[in-house]
Amino acid sequence: MEFESRRKLLKDNLILGLKRYLVINAIFLFLWALIRVFEYFYLSNSVYLPKGSALYVLIGFGIDILILLNFAGLFLLPFLILHTLYKPLANIVSGFLIVFFVLGQIALIKYFATTSILLGSDLYGYKMKEIIETASASGALSVVTVLSSVLAVLIISYILKKSARINPNPLLSVLFAIISIVSLFFSKYTIPDKEKLNNQLNINLVTNKASHFIRESLIYVLPTPQNEVTLFPYFYTGEAIDSGEPFEYLSEEFHFLRIDNTPDLLGKYITTETNKPNIVIIIVESLGRAYSGKGAYLESFTPFLDSLASHSLYWENALSTSGRTFEVLPSILGSMPYGTSGFAELGKKMPDGFTLVNLLRRHGYVSSFFYGGDAGFDKMGMFLTKQKIDFIYDESNFGDSYSKIPPKPNFTWGYGDKEIFRKGLEVLSQADSTPRLDVYLTLAMHDPFNLPDQDYYQDAVEEKFEKLKFDELRKEEYRKYIKNFSTILYFDDALRYFFDEYKKRDDFNNTIFIITGDHRMSTPPISSEIDRFHVPLVIYSPMLNKSVKFSSVVSHLDITPSVIAFLRESYSLNFPAAAPWLGRGLDSVTYFRSTISMPFIRTKSEIIDYLDKDYFLVRDQLYMISDNLKLNRVTNEKKLVEINRKFEKFKRENIVVTTNDKLIPDSLKF
Repeated sequence: MEFESRRKLLKDNLILGLKRYLVINAIFLFLWALIRVFEYFYLSNSVYLPKGSALYVLIGFGIDILILLNFAGLFLLPFLILHTLYKPLANIVSGFLIVFFVLGQIALIKYFATTSILLGSDLYGYKMKEIIETASASGALSVVTVLSSVLAVLIISYILKKSARINPNPLLSVLFAIISIVSLFFSKYTIPDKEKLNNQLNINLVTNKASHFIRESLIYVLPTPQNEVTLFPYFYTGEAIDSGEPFEYLSEEFHFLRIDNTPDLLGKYITTETNKPNIVIIIVESLGRAYSGKGAYLESFTPFLDSLASHSLYWENALSTSGRTFEVLPSILGSMPYGTSGFAELGKKMPDGFTLVNLLRRHGYVSSFFYGGDAGFDKMGMFLTKQKIDFIYDESNFGDSYSKIPPKPNFTWGYGDKEIFRKGLEVLSQADSTPRLDVYLTLAMHDPFNLPDQDYYQDAVEEKFEKLKFDELRKEEYRKYIKNFSTILYFDDALRYFFDEYKKRDDFNNTIFIITGDHRMSTPPISSEIDRFHVPLVIYSPMLNKSVKFSSVVSHLDITPSVIAFLRESYSLNFPAAAPWLGRGLDSVTYFRSTISMPFIRTKSEIIDYLDKDYFLVRDQLYMISDNLKLNRVTNEKKLVEINRKFEKFKRENIVVTTNDKLIPDSLKF
């Protein structure tokens, strides 16, 4: 009798648990439906959504339902156990999870609206201080945001409390439990089919932001182990640029160390002087090819840079190595591998290597770095100090005569582009006549896109629309990003100012200027997976004997090898015969071709992109690249396996080299 009584009690508790579980998930579904409505209207006001976008949001809600069923299936047993043991605890835990998902989803939607990027495991590549600074710059920590979050928590808590009175049908509750368990067998359909969604914006609209973040976080925390047996026995870099021969690697211990046989491309176009040339490298925050240069698909907003490019060596298909700024200095200055989260993120454990800074220092060059923000961000200052740079000028030592970018709401990244250039010119006016290496990194083209004279530059954008003969529909689309475009025009004006002033210097005629972007800005939305890396590369000098536009694919990794080859051959400077360069030197054909193999580090936690000549790999999706770096999805299992093996080979050697100080042997260190 007692056994029957306990059995009945257990059954009743189980039914009560299933009924409560159904109610909680129904509330969850209702809230997610509201969030999808919020997402559509919020994005409509924040970014340009083309006609038909509502359909993709609706498709996304269908995926949301499957995701919710998956979650329900996963949490069913833990909930029933908790509900049986202590009902209030089950309700509290459920409420916490719902609040967490709802607020997280809203925050991730806002992040996407600001950046046009789905936040994933890249979050884990930054320290808390850096996350707070970035969030402050975007207004995510404003009083309004905090109060709205508190209000949302109170409303959800109230709904959950009142829902305790709802008494659903037991059969319906059991049916829901069965469906949720069965749904786990269809979990692969929670990831949108990229091939059927036409473009990246549609993919991002359909994707559930919270689910994406959780999935990427799990991949980061629990990475898939690689089987070394499957790796190819050669290095990722492939053939040398002109010879067609593989690199001559020198050591099994120092995996990237090879004979430096980079051809002297620049010497063909630069008439050398007696004195060693000054080298000025201008790295432009978020300068993407999408809005700079002839043929830019968003139209060019850099008239001065375009004019300069027409008198320069100009590569229209250049690639950065990263989707963010953190890797640009090691790549451009040292053609270096990436470590686990970026070379500089290795901090005090950064391996010794060769960079323009330390190599030119041996030949009497004085080096300086100019940046309007905090050089400690992304460990830039630590990296440059290790390379023995002579001077670092950042926001800590600009002086009272310089003005920072207006804050939003109480945070600013630092000094604007014109102020950075003005600081550099001030330093140069007091410098000796020794040869110089000056590196500038701008910052105005960055969220929240605030500027001095904001109204002036937004009016200039409107004038640009008129010059480009935009119709009203296109104007409306572009006005969603008017602050973005205004910062591009501001940078271009600052660059014009810099050159106008630099021309007045006696050493202008003996200076080589290298200008490129660190990556493309994330808004307006990128057009393809490779678009985030597509940047212009301009090399200008009064010593040029001709100007040429190149359509061959090159990267930031190729810059330092080419500069060193030029100085070695044209100025007879002595450099080590071996180097651990990842790049092979700049390619000088005027038609489109891709002969390079290179990995990318998209974020501090994502090394998922790889270019292998005509093929571009993202995760397990393979594309063919064509002129203007257009991508076309292809199915080629043999090539996919081959490139994946090559990619994994790089990733393994990358970790070994950077975590064990194995870039160069002690005999080459100085």
